[in-house]
Amino acid sequence: MLDPFVYKSDQLRVLFGRGTVDRLAGEVDFHKMSRVMVLCSHGRGELGQSIAARLGARAAGISNAARPGMPVAAFDQIVADLARLSADGFVCVGGGSPIGLAKAVAAQTRTRFIAVVTTYSGSEMAPRWYIGSGDSERTGQTPHALPATAIYDPDLTLDLPFATSAASCMNAMAHAVESVYSPETNPVVQAMAEEAIRLLGSAFPRLKKNPRDIDARTDALYGAWLAAAFRTPVCLSHNVAQRVRRHFGTDHGPTHAAVLPYAAAFNRPAAPAAMARIARALGTGDPAQALYDINVACGLATGLHELGMREQDIPRAVEIVANRKFPNPRPVTAADIENVIRQAFAGLPPRF
Repeated sequence: MLDPFVYKSDQLRVLFGRGTVDRLAGEVDFHKMSRVMVLCSHGRGELGQSIAARLGARAAGISNAARPGMPVAAFDQIVADLARLSADGFVCVGGGSPIGLAKAVAAQTRTRFIAVVTTYSGSEMAPRWYIGSGDSERTGQTPHALPATAIYDPDLTLDLPFATSAASCMNAMAHAVESVYSPETNPVVQAMAEEAIRLLGSAFPRLKKNPRDIDARTDALYGAWLAAAFRTPVCLSHNVAQRVRRHFGTDHGPTHAAVLPYAAAFNRPAAPAAMARIARALGTGDPAQALYDINVACGLATGLHELGMREQDIPRAVEIVANRKFPNPRPVTAADIENVIRQAFAGLPPRF
């Protein structure tokens, strides 16, 4: 018999599958947008042009102001570009950085946007937004940050380098793993998260062998969507990884990849049923070690020191994380946080 549970679904259109980017103009019309700006990252102007070409006369112009780290200057430039182009909507194409900035812009200006997703971060499915970093960070949470439609076309991921793909997939894996064992999980989320873990886990070796394997790309993108769309509030892994990357300048995906095995190992005694699900999805008896082994097999950093974090940063990182409140299946003390961060810093196999 199922225990009582709560499940909330956000209203968000999703187009998934090969060729769905060609339906972009129809989505713009569906949402009654007439002058549409295309937002992309600096250096991805060719991609932005290809998206604008699909919009025809609806395209008002291109802004390539998106930058990693959600800088305030990029946010201000995007808002200014929307005003300059008299746009009544915009299309954001790319991964976590342009989508993250798009969410902040949409939340602040109430301008609707369509997300054309090219990585596996899952940011487009979360209503939380932020800009800036460290002590100057501004953040919030609102449904207005969500895109009107998210388009997932695996063909747009074919040229993504394997290292970037692996790190982004491990970020998605962290969403799924934490959703399985979160105290706020439910049967719907657990079933979808387990499938996400299975799909992502099976995609890694195939993408390593052939980054242009469209079946593997499709599985990875579908797994990333499931991990993002069916999730719970983040637990220890995300709280450590997000604080480290924002305060100490480490790369987003690789930081989540490095921290996840240690947080999973710490939580293992408190969530045996959830760990059994994760183990089943990965085809292993030790899910924490399996996650560590994925990082090794993919050539990802296993230690935060490899990403630029310094050992003298650890006490500050512990303090920042310990001052936050977050759900976790196992109670977490400052000493526990320090243990997890020190193991993640060193990068040796998890020991709990």
